[in-house]
Amino acid sequence: MKFYVQKCLQLIKNLYGKSAQWYDLQQIRVKLIITIGFIFIVSMLVLSLLILDHGQRVLHQRLEESCRLSLRHVSESIKDDLLLYYLAEKDATNLTVYTGHIREAIHDTFNEDIEGLKYACIVDRYGQIVAHTDNKKINQTVSEQESRFFSGLETTRTREFNHIIEYIHPLYALRENTSNERVFLGVTVLGFSQKEIFQPIRKAKRTMMTTFFIITALSVLVIFYVARRMTEQIDALSDGVRRVGRGNLNVQIPVLTRDEIGRLAKEFNSMIVHLREKMQMQKFVSKLTLQMIRKRSTDSDLLPIGERRTVTILFTDVRNFSSLTQELGAEEIVKLINIYFNLQTRIVEENGGIVDKFMGDQLMAIFLGERTDEAVHTAVEIQRSIRFLNQTRRRKREMILTIGCGLHTGSAVLGNMGSRNRLDYTCVGDVVNLASRLCAVAQPGQIIIPYDMVSQLGGEYETIRLNPIQVKGIAHAVEIFEVEYETDPSVHNLL
Repeated sequence: MKFYVQKCLQLIKNLYGKSAQWYDLQQIRVKLIITIGFIFIVSMLVLSLLILDHGQRVLHQRLEESCRLSLRHVSESIKDDLLLYYLAEKDATNLTVYTGHIREAIHDTFNEDIEGLKYACIVDRYGQIVAHTDNKKINQTVSEQESRFFSGLETTRTREFNHIIEYIHPLYALRENTSNERVFLGVTVLGFSQKEIFQPIRKAKRTMMTTFFIITALSVLVIFYVARRMTEQIDALSDGVRRVGRGNLNVQIPVLTRDEIGRLAKEFNSMIVHLREKMQMQKFVSKLTLQMIRKRSTDSDLLPIGERRTVTILFTDVRNFSSLTQELGAEEIVKLINIYFNLQTRIVEENGGIVDKFMGDQLMAIFLGERTDEAVHTAVEIQRSIRFLNQTRRRKREMILTIGCGLHTGSAVLGNMGSRNRLDYTCVGDVVNLASRLCAVAQPGQIIIPYDMVSQLGGEYETIRLNPIQVKGIAHAVEIFEVEYETDPSVHNLL
């Protein structure tokens, strides 16, 4: 049995590859194979043993009946001759005739090629062998003990010795003028080879065991195939989860079954689609909005619908963009403006700011708290980086853009702005309006701030007073300054 099991395992390994982790006991597939296979093999083994035991008993019974039938057939055919043999004991001529009939019947029986029959003989009531298939034993006398054994028999008996099974049938005749008294005539003995007589049983056993192992081997393969089909969907799901865990959302799980696992695969694919949509939607939502959503979903102390906070607002706007768009196609316009937006966004986020929105060719960034220095430094870095970018693009004869910047620090209201179905978490107030107006008056490369912010710069940058401007909603003129960043030594390294 061990040999067959090893063969089955080797066959499975050859079919599915040596690299396959089919032998990993932690896999569901292997657990299914072991569990189902064990139940099936045990069931088949028990069933085979029961069938084999029943088959052996039936075969043994049929052999027993066949041997007894042969024995009775011989006994009946020679019974009359044996009786006449005793009646003619004093007549040598008739004795020879009847003895010849008996011996002829014995040889005829032997010549019928009864399976396993080794010899047949007739022993009279005196213990003398009247007929035997081996002529050398004719007229020999059996031992006195055996003669008594024969004469004491009432029914057919069997005995075994030296790998021979003897079937012994006593022969009786009714005495004349009596109805119950029987006269013992002798016995008929048939000797069968134990090896040959049980050969059909051994052959049936081998056939049964061979069939069992073949069915078991085929069943293991079928169980392995079924288990593999059952776990393929789980493997696909597991692989998909790993890939999603690594950040790959371009995953599509093949739906291989229509059961619960197949439905789970469909739900997984639907979830991935929603995740991809969410990832794409996040690109259209400001980080300020995302931070608010995350905090509201995890913090029990939720932010109110609106709150007043000190912020620094930075606006940038492309100069003369409308005239440039007349020269470019739609794709070229989007590609060009995104180059400059990518640059500005990176610098804003590196300095702790949040890009709140893009409005056409305009960018709005928010610095929460009194962070004038960081906001102004961000505007300076943006202007310097754009100047360096434009120098590179000029050398390549590519179109360039210039921007103006406006900043203001003050109190603003942050909250969910919009309708019931379309909200945006942003800030509103005079500080936003003034920063936007300052950006509008800034020339290419300029950074404009109001008077209130000059004292908050800490002397890092020089400022140049400009003519006051009139802003809608503010009664008096607003004093504005230009941040002078060209005097910084690092500028000469960039140029």
